[in-house]
Amino acid sequence: MKRIWTITLCLIRDLFLSLAGIVPLAATLAFGQIAFEYGMDQAQFITVAGLGTGGICLLTTLLLAGRANRAWSYLLLARLRSRSELLVGLIVGGLLVTAVLSLLITAGNLALGRLTLDFPSALWIVPVWVILWLLMAALALPLSSLTSRAGSHLAGYVLLTALLFANDRKAWLQIHGFDGLSRVVTAILWPVGTLLAQASKGLHGGTFFLAMAGVLAYALLLYAFGRRTFRTKDLLWAE
Repeated sequence: MKRIWTITLCLIRDLFLSLAGIVPLAATLAFGQIAFEYGMDQAQFITVAGLGTGGICLLTTLLLAGRANRAWSYLLLARLRSRSELLVGLIVGGLLVTAVLSLLITAGNLALGRLTLDFPSALWIVPVWVILWLLMAALALPLSSLTSRAGSHLAGYVLLTALLFANDRKAWLQIHGFDGLSRVVTAILWPVGTLLAQASKGLHGGTFFLAMAGVLAYALLLYAFGRRTFRTKDLLWAE
């Protein structure tokens, strides 16, 4: 655990000492200004801000992985018992940075009166967002060039784009006889959509926890895939 914590701090420090560190800060500022322009209630905050901060987590973890995909990280890998500790450090780093930036967004908009939260029900936001961020951080692993094998991360971007596009065009798919594809897309995205929908309505029953388990299962599968491709990869550093 101490090694992972050291790796995490090292990765975060390296990111924010570079120009790349401006990117998550700029994304957070832009999201905080645009999304809250007309104010938000708690239900909107859970869904809209949850997806927004999830995107920031994905972006941050990708940036951390990009910084780690350089020759200097050999010094870290050489002292680790397993390469997977670096991947865990990337995930933890993405979660920590996202948590700090999300606190800034929340506190700033609460102070400006553009956000309304009801306590103690608002405390459910914490586990919902953390699980969503965990999924986004795990998703960043197979999408990064660090764990990529023969351009597999490019295939990941294509599949993710196709999934999101198909979800946006489900009505068109159904009209043109692609009901099966529409149902498959709905089933794949059901855990995330249901988790946010149940949380925004304040429903925390069996469906909520089933969706939560589904999101966690996705995160574990994505981490396992990234770990497998990275474990035996011949590292060709960008430097």
